[in-house]
Amino acid sequence: MEQSPVDSTLNIFDRFAEEGLARLISDLGNPLFMPPAILLGSCILLKQSLWTTLQVTGIAIICYSLLPFLLTFFLFRRGIIHSMDLPIRKTRTALYAFSIATASLASLIIYQLTSVLHTFIFILSLVVLANLAISFLLNLRWKVSVHSASVAVAGTVYWLMFLWSITEYHTITLILSLTHLLLLLPMIMWARYHLSVHSFTELVGGTTAGILLTIIELIIFINIW
Repeated sequence: MEQSPVDSTLNIFDRFAEEGLARLISDLGNPLFMPPAILLGSCILLKQSLWTTLQVTGIAIICYSLLPFLLTFFLFRRGIIHSMDLPIRKTRTALYAFSIATASLASLIIYQLTSVLHTFIFILSLVVLANLAISFLLNLRWKVSVHSASVAVAGTVYWLMFLWSITEYHTITLILSLTHLLLLLPMIMWARYHLSVHSFTELVGGTTAGILLTIIELIIFINIW
């Protein structure tokens, strides 16, 4: 049975609406936003002073978000990459390497604040750095979803803060963890899959790596520090 022109128009509209929603979710869940959000949330949950929280958040925005974004935009404008989503694995190498450098800078600066800063905040900066380094190595052979990994990392960090009673705000921390793992993560995975940036395997791989690596790294770094 042939579709009427009205039905065809509605189907096209629905596809555009889904595409727009997927793009919005993908952009809002950009992994460049997640480290500053995690550090800001952790500073609040650990009752850091306003000035210290602003310092850490500012460092995170510059080193984890702004500088890598500027490099990505530069590569895009020069035609070296053809999409800000970086769907081709090999085009991600330079950005990973640069992000490792800026994340190292962030850890060094945050370390200078440890006299007035909760040690867990510095440990989180090491987790971000370690995840980037491992992601760089993985990307040499496999492509995984950094979007899903970053949301999984956030949910895991809040879950462990709750589980290990690192914060006094147990209920809020648990809600944050479940919101990331059970709501935001499925939304991000759907959006990235719908945009044809990642396969289901790459999305699951990113999620699994984000959760497992964060648990292992936090255990190691907490025992060291």
